[in-house]
Amino acid sequence: MFSIIVISINRIYLVERLFLSLCKQIYKNFEIVFIYGPSINKDDIDALCNLFSNLPIRTFQSQDNCLSRSRNLALSKIRGDFFAIPDDDCVYEPSTLELARELFEKYPLISAIMGKHVGLDESCERKNTAPVFLTRYAIFNNCPSYIQFYRSSILPNVGFFDENLGVGSHTPYQSGEETDFALRTMQAGFAIARAESVLVHHPYENLQNPSLRRKVHAYAAGRMYLLRKHHFSFIFMIVNVFYPLVILPYECLRECIYMIKYRIAMFFYRLINIIGTK
Repeated sequence: MFSIIVISINRIYLVERLFLSLCKQIYKNFEIVFIYGPSINKDDIDALCNLFSNLPIRTFQSQDNCLSRSRNLALSKIRGDFFAIPDDDCVYEPSTLELARELFEKYPLISAIMGKHVGLDESCERKNTAPVFLTRYAIFNNCPSYIQFYRSSILPNVGFFDENLGVGSHTPYQSGEETDFALRTMQAGFAIARAESVLVHHPYENLQNPSLRRKVHAYAAGRMYLLRKHHFSFIFMIVNVFYPLVILPYECLRECIYMIKYRIAMFFYRLINIIGTK
């Protein structure tokens, strides 16, 4: 059985979309452990659960807004052989849990699976390739929480999430708790693999969000702390610092190419239709 850990500190309006996707899962043997923040009204939680009465949902209120502490509360409640930690604003494909379960059963040496992120409304061709074992550098670079799936049997060796990390913690390090958990899973001797077939939809960052700069500041502190905590090389730390500047010209060029193609197509089709269609 899968335990789906869902945390919503103050965005319960987003959870309905996730729950709708869970209703459509091919694999039905799962439970939802739903942790909600202290600012959310219990009546709203009851109304949401009544709306999805067909889903096996157990709800618990967190003591504060610390995401890591909320996830640890959930971990102490799970009953499944496997668990996942989707964000409250992501969406699973109907086959997401089924494919993760099949991989765990087919590859007993794999203790954690990292799926593939696609945009919220983005379609993506599923690649039924064999899972690829990851290095700790690959884990650090591209393993957000919402694509992570684990065997519950790792917990006695790995422990819970570091409550000094993540959104709502009492430290400046407002990110990185899920990466830290994955790295500690590998350090404990468990194998982690990437599975391109396990798809999870999640919105891309809104670059026009006025609070983005504050978020980048908080997340950067967590990222660099994590590099120090896990003793990554100084060279790798420097690469992380300069990466945003190095990748910027490529990203600008890519967006320009997309816009050029769009505007040329607009011009061409307006031109050929200038006298009307027949």
